[in-house]
Amino acid sequence: MKLSFGTVINDQPNYFVEKIWKGLTNLSVHLEKDYYEYLQRHLEKFNHSWDGDQYTEFLEPKLHTIRKDMDDLWRAGMEITMVINKDSPQEFQFAPILSCQSIQKIELHKTENGWVQIRIDGRFLTTEEVQEFAVNDGFSNADALYAYFKGGFKGKLIHWTAFKY
Repeated sequence: MKLSFGTVINDQPNYFVEKIWKGLTNLSVHLEKDYYEYLQRHLEKFNHSWDGDQYTEFLEPKLHTIRKDMDDLWRAGMEITMVINKDSPQEFQFAPILSCQSIQKIELHKTENGWVQIRIDGRFLTTEEVQEFAVNDGFSNADALYAYFKGGFKGKLIHWTAFKY
């Protein structure tokens, strides 16, 4: 199933593609060749430069993504086709087809005192785990994650690595 990613949040590049690739190449050095092949295909297809690669060494890997999945479609074992610009003439598959390793239920909500809490599979994350979670999902920190989701969300956490909370 296609898993679509944006490349910009609040008019700023999010480098999700590069962060995902960093996580993949951390899993296997053999994927580094694939990364440069996909990068070259992107440059050829869209005839422009790719600035994310120059920042890769400073980026933390993106290990999972959060989705609503109202129709309950996502399951462990499914194929994941990662794309940008889904269903448009500019659609681009930026990684090899991966396997969904696991799914976890996730909730983000604000408490009465204004704090935002994250619960995964029924367990509340500690403050340290929340920071780790935000980075693992491609955000710079928990504040950026909260700002994006505006404090409320219920859905699924889709993993393409063995990492779980």
